[in-house]
Amino acid sequence: MLIAIGVVIVNAATVSAADVADTASILLGTLASSVALAIWIAYGLANAAVMRSADAPDGLQWTGLQGIGAAVGSLLLLPLTSFDLADTASVSEATRFVGWALVMGLAGSWLATWCWVVASRRLPLALAAQLIVAETVIGLAYGFMFEGRPPSPAEAIGAAMQVAGVCSAIAVFSKPRAPSSMLQKSVAQV
Repeated sequence: MLIAIGVVIVNAATVSAADVADTASILLGTLASSVALAIWIAYGLANAAVMRSADAPDGLQWTGLQGIGAAVGSLLLLPLTSFDLADTASVSEATRFVGWALVMGLAGSWLATWCWVVASRRLPLALAAQLIVAETVIGLAYGFMFEGRPPSPAEAIGAAMQVAGVCSAIAVFSKPRAPSSMLQKSVAQV
């Protein structure tokens, strides 16, 4: 609940500060975000199921396959891009752009995917799913740095509530649990 309330507070603060003329853009962004969320949920569930199956692939192989799939998907989308690198950038700028794209793809995507694969194998799904909130909070921090401004009080409260929600979830999952046979005896005695 803390995470959900935090997300609502951050988004309400952002939408209320937006220009009324941006309503169509905000609605399209909300729709795109909702679709992305649904895709991430499906990915998380499928990834956890694959990694917990009896014949689960090696984590590095699984990550590599996902990387290859992402690369093919990206290449298929390349014709839809709106920029022509050859006309807008020098060779050195294009080389630097491609180099940074490779670094970010390997570090920000491949390495992050591998870490998520490892987490999916070792953490309960309910906990791993909540830890992705860290991505939201870090995204907010990057956004504030990009805009060169501190978060508004509502944005700061919302982000803090999201972090508190994740910390609460970690605390719940960190508590030792009674073995199921002891729990059954306790229930039978009551």
